[in-house]
Amino acid sequence: MSLFFLEAFEHVHKDKAGEYERLSREVDNKVKEAEPGNLIHVHTKISEENDKVVYRWLEVFAKYEDLQVHLDNEHVQAHVQKLGDGYLCAPIEVIVYCDWTEEQKEYWRQIPGISLTFAPLVNRSEEHTSELQSHLNL
Repeated sequence: MSLFFLEAFEHVHKDKAGEYERLSREVDNKVKEAEPGNLIHVHTKISEENDKVVYRWLEVFAKYEDLQVHLDNEHVQAHVQKLGDGYLCAPIEVIVYCDWTEEQKEYWRQIPGISLTFAPLVNRSEEHTSELQSHLNL
């Protein structure tokens, strides 16, 4: 499988935003230490309203199997479990940008508590994928 990426949107109660950001920094540091196949792991604030703040994780993985490594990471699991303790005001929304088969996608559709959609890579270039991977391996 080739390089792919995802966006995960977390809708956080505004009064929990500060603590959520602290927890997110902690898990971000642990992911960067433990997951060499997670090439890019970036957390941003997308919007802020009176009652909620929306954050986005942008994650780029080297190959299909690296997503499983990410989801099996004990720190990621603890983070997601903690979010279930009243931090989120909506389900986590995940968009996976990939060239997976329907069989590969079906496995991920079984994850509970996540709104998951897939977006096909319509102009993916092996040359760009190889170039990105070689720059990240420097």
